[in-house]
Amino acid sequence: MLTDMVVVTFMKVAGTALWLVYTVLLARLLTADDYGLVMYAVTVLTIAGPLTCFGLNSAMLRHGSVYWHQGRPAALAGLLGEARRTIVLTSLPGALLVWATFEAALGVGTAVPWSVVAIVAVGLPLYGAMDLHRETLRAVDRVLAGFLGFNILRALIPGLAAVALALAGWLTVETALAAFVCGLAVIAALDARRIAATVGHLAAVRDRFERTEWYRIARPMVLAEALGHWIARGDVVLVGALLDLRAAAIYLTAQRLAVLVTFVVDAVRLTLEPMVARRFADRDQPGLQDLMARGSLASFATGMPIALVIAGGGWLLLGLYGPDFQSGWAVLCILTLGQMTTVLAGPVSAVLRMTGLERPLTAVQFASAAGLSAAVPAGIALGGTEGAAAGAAIVTAASNLAYLAITRRRLGLRCGPGSGMFAPALVRAVLAETLRRIPTLFRTPAP
Repeated sequence: MLTDMVVVTFMKVAGTALWLVYTVLLARLLTADDYGLVMYAVTVLTIAGPLTCFGLNSAMLRHGSVYWHQGRPAALAGLLGEARRTIVLTSLPGALLVWATFEAALGVGTAVPWSVVAIVAVGLPLYGAMDLHRETLRAVDRVLAGFLGFNILRALIPGLAAVALALAGWLTVETALAAFVCGLAVIAALDARRIAATVGHLAAVRDRFERTEWYRIARPMVLAEALGHWIARGDVVLVGALLDLRAAAIYLTAQRLAVLVTFVVDAVRLTLEPMVARRFADRDQPGLQDLMARGSLASFATGMPIALVIAGGGWLLLGLYGPDFQSGWAVLCILTLGQMTTVLAGPVSAVLRMTGLERPLTAVQFASAAGLSAAVPAGIALGGTEGAAAGAAIVTAASNLAYLAITRRRLGLRCGPGSGMFAPALVRAVLAETLRRIPTLFRTPAP
């Protein structure tokens, strides 16, 4: 667990740093309004793109991981093929959703050129394929390969392209977005090649019963993912629609800095999900609780110091984007408070996603999405972007409390401070494991 968590954390740190550099470059090379439109379009793409998987990306992580460890690569290939076909079929209604979002929020043909809508629509299946391939590589224990595309190349490729376009005098909203989408195509192709090299070129097996089971999981999860992406990005969409793109750019920048607080929590969750799926399949309750305690300890020990650094030094970080962005410091501090509740909750969402609790998860996310849709506009009316941030932070805290309650009631598991993460024996064991593994993390394996 520790080695995988360190690998994932490293990838997320590197990816976050690259994304920071990429967005700073765009903010400096474009006007504030043009930068706001690019980031608004990317936000819409990150919400709608994964939905083209129709929840089969979650089914891949849950069932594909089991297939791989059961020595059934043909069944995994069958699920992968089904998911790829689904992405193609759902991209057309996804494009209509993208158009409807831009039309309702900003107006297509006025604030948003048709070319921007077309580029985002083309990116939908590519983003969905990237998300599916990442989960597939995680399922076959290729953790590093799984996060290389999403965390590193997703920012590196469009960042280099933006610099080249700026030097040539061709950098615009459209060319910046086109570079981002071309990067998604490269990532999808590279990950497909890695999957083929790992799994092999096998005849896919799609058992009728198992196919039914895939969609039994996928149907509620696609709604859960849609709601989850809205909860994570919907406040940006609402700020842009109710205020303006400049306010949305400042708010989005503060939001992306605030979520740095939970990047180790995300690394812990991503590491634990396959382990949770396997231990739940083995009915290993003590093992599940031990995972929750260890994950909660890692989340707390890293997340809280990061929160203090982000809140205290946020003014300087925002200044990297330009003087106008420093007005978002109050927004950053408020959003950081909300993210601290995610740190305290620990890896609770990993349990809900991997133990068949899709419906309760969806119910909480539906309530959270509805709450966000009401709280952010109300906050904007009362206090502008700061009010929007307060509404979003309250919804985040309420969601985390609900997740903890469901996990305790339905599974008998405790996450966060109540998980036993501060037990002296556990702390000593984790410290001993960390000290023992540190040398191996930097040791080059023998060929």
